[in-house]
Amino acid sequence: MVNKQLSTEGNLANQRKVALDLIRGYPNPDLETIRFVNEGHIDGSGAWGASAVVTVAGKEYHELLDTLVSSGDGLPPVAPHSTPPSVTVIYSDGTSEVLE
Repeated sequence: MVNKQLSTEGNLANQRKVALDLIRGYPNPDLETIRFVNEGHIDGSGAWGASAVVTVAGKEYHELLDTLVSSGDGLPPVAPHSTPPSVTVIYSDGTSEVLE
């Protein structure tokens, strides 16, 4: 089934999950915010994804954050041994929280 919709709660839970995955997998100390621009959906492969704007050192990058493989503009490289920062995540419903 292509573009299957989840409940709002399911989409928000997935947004939080992929945001945490990005923060842990991309420990750039200049990572400032992750802002989801849509709720997200499940594609034909069964992966859930949502569009987001990721701000790094004041520059915005348009990304598709996915439960399997994320893609987009390409984020700047991270120095070895960097630690994940505290990042503000703004969900598609307008709520936000700081994740570490």
